Amino acid sequence: MNTRRNVLAGMGLVLAAPALAAEPGPTPGVAANLRARTLTEFTLTSKEGRAYLIHVSAPAGPPPPGGLPVIYVLDGHAWFGPAVEIARMRENSKLDPAVIVGVGYPSRRFFDGSRSLDFTPPGAPDDRFEPESLGGADRFLAFLTGTLQPRIAADHTINRDRETLFGHSLGGLFTLYALFADPRAFDTWLAASPSMGFGDRFIMGAAERFRLPAGVRPNLLVTMGQYESQSVEDQPLAQKEDFRRWYEAHPEARPGLTADQAVDETFPPPDPGFDRVEGARAMTRTLAAAGVRAVFVEFEGEEHSSAAISALNRGVPFALRPAR
Repeated sequence: MNTRRNVLAGMGLVLAAPALAAEPGPTPGVAANLRARTLTEFTLTSKEGRAYLIHVSAPAGPPPPGGLPVIYVLDGHAWFGPAVEIARMRENSKLDPAVIVGVGYPSRRFFDGSRSLDFTPPGAPDDRFEPESLGGADRFLAFLTGTLQPRIAADHTINRDRETLFGHSLGGLFTLYALFADPRAFDTWLAASPSMGFGDRFIMGAAERFRLPAGVRPNLLVTMGQYESQSVEDQPLAQKEDFRRWYEAHPEARPGLTADQAVDETFPPPDPGFDRVEGARAMTRTLAAAGVRAVFVEFEGEEHSSAAISALNRGVPFALRPAR
């Protein structure tokens, strides 16, 4: 395993998330207009024997006519909690209550290493990863559509025409790949900060080749933070300093590296030949021309991680409002 992988593995251990506690109902007099919510957690296993820890936050009480919308959130231990709170906030702003489903792993790590296999397309090698840890996107999509969606439909009265998939980073890459592979699987697709450069810009070529089936017109929101642009010479200095302080305090996470070297491994120099933000913007235009209801949003002042929260805040209403 190379030094970059050692650094990232160390980060994953520190970012482990605690077990979720039961979610309280609305406080009387403060949020009495919000429906109480139930919180459940269970493990599902794919046909290949891979285990996933599933979290579900659902509005209590009778469902509306036609059923509840559902938002599936990848990297559940990172983004499920924020997604639930944003859905509650938007419910308070008179959008429909929604079921939020977090798809995570039994490790409960913030970003589990298994994601690189689940979220990456077959036939797209990338020398930043071990080859055996890539290429499982088709199997993971089959788990979502063949195992998880039927389970949620069995447990809750949902609207199968209002199902949304949210993914960030490699999860955003998977969201785009899944849209191209099976555009009927979800109604709305939220690709936050997708890994545009992965596999020699695999996803951009896939977008160029994509053709919508007759009668299908999915909704797609693609988002990026301003500081994800490779044209920005000085990536957010404050975030680099956060990492440097942490590496100095945790030398065990950077075996054989100084804190400065670990920061350089975590924030590689820009690729002068490719701008991720402009690549995502161009890809969105390509998909809009192909008939997808595609929208691109850039978040000023945000970097890769913080842009995920902005994407959820923009994406939840994008999913819950009628398509325009």
